Amino acid sequence: MRIPKDVLEELEAVRRYCHTDALDIPTLRYTASEMGKPALVVWVDKHAREYGRGLLDGFEAEG
Repeated sequence: MRIPKDVLEELEAVRRYCHTDALDIPTLRYTASEMGKPALVVWVDKHAREYGRGLLDGFEAEG
């Protein structure tokens, strides 16, 4: 799943912080907000299905 580079960087930071690859959306949103990762919060709000698909297929930066 291709996602914007800044979103991927924020997602990887949240994953490292939580020590897991898969987070449910409410936990992801909360943790990203607490960590000051607004691009990730906005992206996942608009792309919940793509987030789920990325969990299965993996994520890579656009461009």
